[in-house]
Amino acid sequence: MTIGERTPSGNAHPGAAEISRFGFFRRRFAECVALSQYGFPFSVGFYSSPVGRFRALARRTRFARQSGLVRAITAIAMTLTWPFGAFSTAVRISTRTRNRDDAPHSPDDILDMYWLALRHSIPPIEYALYRFNKAERRQNMHEYIYWNDLPGLAALNARLGADNRDVQDKDRFARICASNGFPHLTTLAVFDGGKQIYPETPFLPDAPILWIKSLRLKGGAGGAKWMKDGEAYRNVTGRTVPATQLAEELLKQDCLVQPFTENHPDIARVTNGALASLRIVTGRDAHGHVEFVTALIALPHGAHETSVAGILCSIEFGPGRIRRAAFPGGEIVVNHPDTGAPIVGVVLPYWHESIDLVLRAHAVAFSRFAFLGWDIALTKEEPLLLEANSGWGAIFHQMLDGPLGHTSFSRIVSQYV
Repeated sequence: MTIGERTPSGNAHPGAAEISRFGFFRRRFAECVALSQYGFPFSVGFYSSPVGRFRALARRTRFARQSGLVRAITAIAMTLTWPFGAFSTAVRISTRTRNRDDAPHSPDDILDMYWLALRHSIPPIEYALYRFNKAERRQNMHEYIYWNDLPGLAALNARLGADNRDVQDKDRFARICASNGFPHLTTLAVFDGGKQIYPETPFLPDAPILWIKSLRLKGGAGGAKWMKDGEAYRNVTGRTVPATQLAEELLKQDCLVQPFTENHPDIARVTNGALASLRIVTGRDAHGHVEFVTALIALPHGAHETSVAGILCSIEFGPGRIRRAAFPGGEIVVNHPDTGAPIVGVVLPYWHESIDLVLRAHAVAFSRFAFLGWDIALTKEEPLLLEANSGWGAIFHQMLDGPLGHTSFSRIVSQYV
């Protein structure tokens, strides 16, 4: 073909169809790699413990809403790709942690990590976080809840008839709290689908600092602070919007507006000024009794405006005292990197009041959920409910305090599976 000649299809590149097909297979391959992270869709051997039966429930109910054919194809894809996904993840994690003496990174560790992934579907990243290369930790590996087991939580909630919108929609959650008299962060305005849902009158802010929170994301993700600057509001990037036009700006996102809340002074000295979040997990047994499962507090640091990616702290139950602190990757923290204040030993204000608050809220207003992870602000005046999460995760709780199978989680879940 000489320069200037056209292909039979006009100006199309002769390899366009091949490139398109390559893109299709590349997308399918990426989907298979993502599926591989769930592990094998079946259990090898019999698990007699409540945690083992919970894991089996998670495997049975994953992708339950899909048709039988789709589930069969997905199961085949997961079975075929998990060995490759597990090995690549094990190598990547060992490379990332090779400079840390306490982290598994030797060739033997990689092989061991890979073997446990094949034998028990244990994700390599959790092998590393929980230090299963150490014999004293490895012996309890079947008492851990892994991230790929979490569909089991949704299955239990479905059995109880829970409506996930009660906790997923932050405005709906706030209204449920208000109707039952539970202290929570006040809502000033709600924007959803390009409309102002609340209040009925046009929203004209006047508070000195506003907190803009995503209506449906979890754990403070998507949060942003706007500070009053004369007749306008300015965010942390320096962008300024007149107060009269801020509502127009917020119409572009699904969010709610709250007054900015400050930490209790005892907590403020171990944060960067952003709001810390106390996470308490509660469980409801088959008889309707709600009890404490586990807890941690996330302390924001650096440039973060929320506690997402914050310093994670284990809490001694009795006195409500911080006993251990670490970054999300497991690195131990002694002093707060911004203030220099020691973290371990800090006693949480309103610790027992916070536990009592979430136990009552779970029992009274959210009783159809088997387990909930509550996020609480410890303010100068009182603890305030921020949100509740039905998919509250387990990794960081277990990284700090060991397996959930050694908590009331095991006893509660045994009544359902």
